[in-house]
Amino acid sequence: MGGAIERDGALLGAALVEPEAAELIPGLPDDVAMECLARVPSRSHRAVRRVCRGWRRAAASEAFRRRRRAAGAAEDVVFLVQATPARGGDDGKGPSAATECALAAANLTTGEWRRVEGAGEGEEEAWGGGVPFFARCAAAGDGRHVAVVGGWEPAALCLTRDVRVLDVPAGVWRRGAAMPDSRGFFGCTGSGGVVYVAGGHDESKNALRSAYAYDVASDAWRALPDMSEERDEPQLVANPGRVLAASGYPTDAQGAFKKTAERYTTTTTGDATAWSSEGDMAPNTAETCLAAVGGKVWAVGAGKGGVREWDGGAWRDVADGPPGMKACVKAVGAGDGDGAAMFVFVFGKVEDGKQYAAWVMEDAGGAARWRGVAVPPGFGGFVYSGAAVRV
Repeated sequence: MGGAIERDGALLGAALVEPEAAELIPGLPDDVAMECLARVPSRSHRAVRRVCRGWRRAAASEAFRRRRRAAGAAEDVVFLVQATPARGGDDGKGPSAATECALAAANLTTGEWRRVEGAGEGEEEAWGGGVPFFARCAAAGDGRHVAVVGGWEPAALCLTRDVRVLDVPAGVWRRGAAMPDSRGFFGCTGSGGVVYVAGGHDESKNALRSAYAYDVASDAWRALPDMSEERDEPQLVANPGRVLAASGYPTDAQGAFKKTAERYTTTTTGDATAWSSEGDMAPNTAETCLAAVGGKVWAVGAGKGGVREWDGGAWRDVADGPPGMKACVKAVGAGDGDGAAMFVFVFGKVEDGKQYAAWVMEDAGGAARWRGVAVPPGFGGFVYSGAAVRV
């Protein structure tokens, strides 16, 4: 069914005009039709939405996402801002050293990897040749949106405030409201339909304490209280109700990552609350990556005892690091956050530090278990940022 929809969806979408009360699938009750649609692979969802207004509404509904989860048809997709060889960079003497950035989508359920095209709805191209260097991406935590924020524009030789928002099930981009200021190497995360940005540095390489929140639904930014410390290159992770800013370094100590962390408690009213100290809980970011899902925070590093869980007051050893990993590059919490359905995706260095591989840490009866994730050719570049959505 999925293949036929994928082939013919564009044609049907242009040809069919149905009454508002039409059945989703003629001759079937709508609840049965919804069960059928819920089992269509995510790669065909954009085509599904083009068939008719009824299918478009169905595929955009929360009931559709619930049916997919209940049917065991949900797919976990990790989005990675990743270095990739520049297009047209082969001069006939071998691959060019020139690189650009792109957004990759790794479907951990099906094993498929693909480049996410940058075309936006009503726009010719979201980024021209590719994603800005060092851009950050974050899942909004609403089950459908991923934002790509900021970065460095090599053509203009400056930081960009641009924001692009991807509706993952629809496969459609839109341009979001620009960040309030220009900054690089900031922390970025999302929860509850909001994307959070904190720290980084300004155009003069001054480390920042300021933070902002971007509401995806209203397309609006608001300022948060300043953090207590400057944090360039911090790690930002979120769980429902709180955002954690860890490590980073101040202007006068470039590259000297600190171990302090602080927490911002989110509110449903948008009222400002101050950041509160978490003490010296942050591991060295040069060696360890943080990930959060389901109310838990993990620190993922290499070797024996490389994985630890933060219990709110101390770290608890959980497992060894991924087999063969020499250093962690990026860790992303993924899944529903309900125990058996949550896991951590890790991208790291192996061998001589010039090659990369991927793993998933799963919960196996209360014990962490690693499994390797095959990385296809063309997707082995350095990862700058990552986010996960369950489709």
